[in-house]
Amino acid sequence: MNSFARYPRRISLEGKVGEKISVKHTIVPEPQYKFDIVKTYADNGQHIEFSLEKQTSQFTLTITNKRKTSGRYWDRIHLITDSKLQKEITIPVSGLIK
Repeated sequence: MNSFARYPRRISLEGKVGEKISVKHTIVPEPQYKFDIVKTYADNGQHIEFSLEKQTSQFTLTITNKRKTSGRYWDRIHLITDSKLQKEITIPVSGLIK
């Protein structure tokens, strides 16, 4: 649902073995659909770590690669909201470590 909030539809982490690979994305609720994020989790979490920081009217999601060897991986981050309109935001994450 695009009108509920602005958030990344997919997140990619790419880089070389040994590099710090991290990205930040903003999640912005539309003014008429204010909500809070009450729980977060990843499907797997083996190759990523993430944190969510709440500001006044938006959230900052930081995702960091944990994989130490080359290869690809996929995961999904789930953000559970207190909104009746959309209970969950799911963001696919892919990694390519060279």
